[in-house]
Amino acid sequence: MTNEQKRIGWIDEFKGFVLLLVCLYHVEQSFPQAQMGMLHLSALRMSAFFFISGMLFSTRRFPDFKSYLVHKTRVLLVPYILLSLLFLAIDPVLYNFDLFPKAPRMTVMNIKPEIATVWDYIYWNLAKIFVAGKSSIGSGPLWFVFTLYSVSLLFYGVQCAARKISEILSPLRGSRMTAGVTALAAIASLAGGWFLYVNHIRLPLGIERDLTVLFFFANGWLCKGALKDPRLGSATLTTGRGDDVRGKNILAIVAATIVAFAAYAYLEIPDPNFSIMNNDLGKSLPVFLASSFFGIAGLVATFMFADKLPNIAPFRIIKGILRNISRNALVILAVHWYTLLVMRLLFRDTFNKPGIAYLVIPVVAAVVIVAIPLFRCKLYRLLGKQKISVRESLNIKD
Repeated sequence: MTNEQKRIGWIDEFKGFVLLLVCLYHVEQSFPQAQMGMLHLSALRMSAFFFISGMLFSTRRFPDFKSYLVHKTRVLLVPYILLSLLFLAIDPVLYNFDLFPKAPRMTVMNIKPEIATVWDYIYWNLAKIFVAGKSSIGSGPLWFVFTLYSVSLLFYGVQCAARKISEILSPLRGSRMTAGVTALAAIASLAGGWFLYVNHIRLPLGIERDLTVLFFFANGWLCKGALKDPRLGSATLTTGRGDDVRGKNILAIVAATIVAFAAYAYLEIPDPNFSIMNNDLGKSLPVFLASSFFGIAGLVATFMFADKLPNIAPFRIIKGILRNISRNALVILAVHWYTLLVMRLLFRDTFNKPGIAYLVIPVVAAVVIVAIPLFRCKLYRLLGKQKISVRESLNIKD
């Protein structure tokens, strides 16, 4: 396996792990007796996802904004709309409105609507999808797809502006000046997101959320040169004492992992109301930033270290599963949430008991495994993807 393949591998494994944490948090949220400590990871889950998404940002295949917009619309916006509408259409509340009191509460911007009929429920779900950019109740986590779409387009604009500014101010220091302007734009964006949060301002399409997320996305792009460098911690580094250099690099990664997670544990303050989706960012901006930074750093160091582990069956299988989760993120996020919604509406009293609540995890996993080939082989157009075989959709070897 080449360094490039390894590099891409750990990034996909990172994404898959973050998405797995999201799914486990939703299990804990829907069935509180299934305690897994997911509340303690609130400050890093989605910030880490958007950080790694920023690392993957590239416009090399797109000659202009129009081609980039068309591509992102096809692979992100259209699936967001179609999947949101699909899972709204099969929401159990539509067919038995008596279940509505058990459904998740709905907020559209700062409005907590009074819902008295099925038609009210449909109306406000459509408002969530098209006005708030938060998807329908039946496919809640897909808000991140719309946010990724919005932030990708915003960052394209930031990049264009940064390059033009750097050409005017310092043509000879183009890349450094572009990075500097991008960093300033990221800080300004975060300041805007925090200002809107503390003043309880909610804008259409989740603009306040986009401003906060853009900070992490931009920082991922700024860090990608260093973090994607195949020499970092690589076994190919040699100075005449190759083994010693390799060992020191690996020890440095392990030490960085321990320090980062220790700092995260010290700084992190569990807050049930914390939510990137709602731009609820806690009581302290420095604590939010520091805990997010150390959490992301710890995860990055962990997966860089994991990339150096021997390619034996247990490690290979775990990495393959995480890469599969990353490839099938749209399906997994929508289906796991819908499964939890159905179980919450129909079987909450049965499953939400000490010990028994953990059975929700294998049930959700089984439904998701069945759904992946269904969507990738039959409903692939909803995802903006090409049709693949059942075997390819469940592949954990590549």
